[in-house]
Amino acid sequence: MSDMLLIRREPMNFNPLEDAVLDDDDAPSIWDGPHVGKRLSEAMQTLRLLPMPGVYGYGRPWPPYVYEFDDLVEQHKQGELERTQQLQNRTRLLPSYRDVTRMEAAICWPAHYLGLFAHLVAAVNAVALAHALDRDAGWVAAKRGGYADTWRQRHDQGCEIIARGLRNDLVPVF
Repeated sequence: MSDMLLIRREPMNFNPLEDAVLDDDDAPSIWDGPHVGKRLSEAMQTLRLLPMPGVYGYGRPWPPYVYEFDDLVEQHKQGELERTQQLQNRTRLLPSYRDVTRMEAAICWPAHYLGLFAHLVAAVNAVALAHALDRDAGWVAAKRGGYADTWRQRHDQGCEIIARGLRNDLVPVF
């Protein structure tokens, strides 16, 4: 039994560099509504990561206060030192060039393809922003009024129209 040799009769078709699923970002062969919605949500996430002068969280690189040693000792006694150090050591990660390029392409789709349908533009943008914030259409309904099902339906309808326009314009899927 130990002298048995197994021989493969057919070639092995698996290539770990090409066939392995590295992440869940598999693009479909053509644009479809759910994929458009995903790209719009990613665009909103990227937009939120961009530095914007004049907006809270961006601005001077210096800390708002300069603390003397005595101040730090008092903060330590009151249990505030760790919070102060966290605020001073906070770092914002910037999006990659690829993310910004995708964002620039996707962010204008609702206005370009849905310009005549203001209610669809509002729904697509609002639900995409909600998804970027890890919320759902119920959050949009609570913020803007109406019903979550209506917001979701209009979002899906708008994404399908955008996908049709992207297919007609032969925009490569990313």
